[in-house]
This record gives sequence, structure tokens and C-alpha cells, in this order.
Amino acid sequence: MSITFFLSVDRKADAAPAVITARQLAAFRAFARERGQLLEDEDDDPLVSCSFEARVCPWSLASICAIFDHDVGVIAVVEEAQFRGLNVRFWHDDATRTITMRVASTPDGAADSNLANGNAFHVLDALRLSDDNCGSMPIGQLRETLGQPYVRRDLGRLDGRYLERFDTLAAQADTSEGIRMVWG
Repeated sequence: MSITFFLSVDRKADAAPAVITARQLAAFRAFARERGQLLEDEDDDPLVSCSFEARVCPWSLASICAIFDHDVGVIAVVEEAQFRGLNVRFWHDDATRTITMRVASTPDGAADSNLANGNAFHVLDALRLSDDNCGSMPIGQLRETLGQPYVRRDLGRLDGRYLERFDTLAAQADTSEGIRMVWG
């Protein structure tokens, strides 16, 4: 078992999810992969390959929307994701057999940190957080916590890479968007 630490925004998206075709999704995957921006590895299972997040902020609105035949719904999703600095999420709905594209809650380019349960609980203890295997805290509070000398010392004692990982996580986003570090 493991616990993943990642960033998430509080505010929900204004743009409604856009329905796309499998052909459009395949074209987008090829576009993103060619540019090294696909967050998930290629998967042979078509259902798995329909559910992933991707960056859209590095490219122009026009270049992305051309892939989706300039669909008005896609334009709204990409525009909001770019404006707010967020990824987009593609999702395959088994019940309706549709593929949707929506604004994700993950900041653009934000990395996550996946730790084995034992290590994660040691990190939570060093951060003076409860031992719950899931929770969240505002990014500003994470920065304040990481600024405490005893927290830095304790994380450094566990493994210097943990301190570096959480410093990087805390530095990846500003506080204006209501961003939280989430673990679970």
C-alpha cells in the first residue's frame, strides 16, 4: 500500500465537461506525447487510455482546439484550464460510453509524491499531521510548516529526499487559487 501526496485546487471548474470522440482523444494523445507532456504512460487498454490527465498550458488555445475540430465545449474547457493554470482530465464513462474532457483540479505541471505507507506515516509525523491515511492542508500552511526548523530537521533525518520533495511540492503553486496539499 502507498499514500500519494499531491496538489489540488478547491474551486470547481466553471466550464462544463465537453464530450469528445475516441479519434480526437487519440490525436490529442499523439500531440501531447510528441511534445513530452503526457502525464500518463501509453496504455494498450483503450478504457485505461481514456482516463488520464494532461497539460494544456504549454500550447496555444488554437493548436489544441484544432485537434478537437474547434468544438465550443472543448474551447471553454481548455480556456479555463489555461487561465487558471490547471491540467485537463479525460474520462471514459462506462455507463454512457462517452469520453469527456474537463478542467482538472491539479495545477499545471505539478508533481506528486507516492510513498509506501510506513514512510508516508513517518513523513506525516514529521510534518506534525495526524496519522490518517488521507487528508489535506492549505498550501500556505504547508509552507509555514516546512519553515519550522524542527520539521526540516525531522524530515531531513528520515531521508533528505523527503524534505526536497515537499519543498518542491510547496513551491509549485501560489496561494491565490485555494490550492491544497492532499494525501491519500
